[in-house]
Amino acid sequence: MNLERMQNLFFKLLETDSPYGFEKNAAGIVCDFLDQYGIPWNDDGNAEAIGSNVGNIIVGGTGNARLSFCAHIDTIKIFDRKKPCLDGTILKAQGGGVLGIDDKSGVALLLELAASLKENGGIPDDIHFLFTVHEEAGFKGAWALDPRHFSSAYNFVVDSGGIPLVRVVNRAAGQISYTITVHGFMGHASTHGKKNAALFSAQLVPLLKAGKRSKDSFIHVGSIECPGNPNTVPDISIISGQILSFNKKEMEDILAEIKIVVEKFARDEDFAADFSVQYDCDPWMVPDDDPIINNARNAAIQAGLPFALGQSWSGSDAQVINQRGGKVIKISTGMMAPHSKEEYIDLDDMKKCADYLWRLAAY
Repeated sequence: MNLERMQNLFFKLLETDSPYGFEKNAAGIVCDFLDQYGIPWNDDGNAEAIGSNVGNIIVGGTGNARLSFCAHIDTIKIFDRKKPCLDGTILKAQGGGVLGIDDKSGVALLLELAASLKENGGIPDDIHFLFTVHEEAGFKGAWALDPRHFSSAYNFVVDSGGIPLVRVVNRAAGQISYTITVHGFMGHASTHGKKNAALFSAQLVPLLKAGKRSKDSFIHVGSIECPGNPNTVPDISIISGQILSFNKKEMEDILAEIKIVVEKFARDEDFAADFSVQYDCDPWMVPDDDPIINNARNAAIQAGLPFALGQSWSGSDAQVINQRGGKVIKISTGMMAPHSKEEYIDLDDMKKCADYLWRLAAY
């Protein structure tokens, strides 16, 4: 594998914005790279259904996959774009910040694997590469994938963090996204008696009791959006968040509890509130002795790398593939503290992951 090529591609991806829903520019880098090495690809044509400006980018034969490797092109919305910089082998944002290593590290690794396979005898028709879009907000790309890419395959979602490498995630929380739309009445700040949607939201959020609710469940408040002016009583405020849980029943119970809290508060304070829900994915677990994990463990032994199983609180394409009937595990790229201003990755860990993926592809 050409590790210098992988590093250069990784930097190019990191310097290109691709927040969920707007992945086209980064997808163009993916497709140009595949073209450069004569690797056939196709856009699955699901952009409109997914809610993005490009569809999932697929490399694979016309039949069913035996092995599939998946990474997502999109990132969270990066509000303060920074340049990537190297401190020895540690890659991070200049001055601290979010780069989008989740999951552009996975994309760079899989593109290098595809190019290396092409240069060493070709990519077998039954090994597929899935570059999904709109993962960070509902895993919509994974929900739109053709089942032939994962239903009969061992699926490796290269989208996790942590060390030591190899760290394989075989258990992860389910995820429900919720939106609470608070309705008030617009007016001037000096107008008495107007119902202030921002104030109602500020009073409502503490009642949701965000944070860890049990050993298996967590409530998250992600954003409060309220268009308005300092001298305006706003008529609308939108609260968005997620419920994460390893226990599906507990996740449903917490959802029902939140609905009751919102309805009671709206009734007591005499304002209107709409509550909407998106079921993103169910909890997921693969037994420790499953054949896919045995393969993953054996590949680590061949690579001379320590092997560790782990769990994750975050949802991902892996949960969707599992929920749709595919056998799947998540593999760490070595990224640390993703989605934070402290995120970083050691390029030496990426090189180890590259070697590990090569050995997985040999099965």
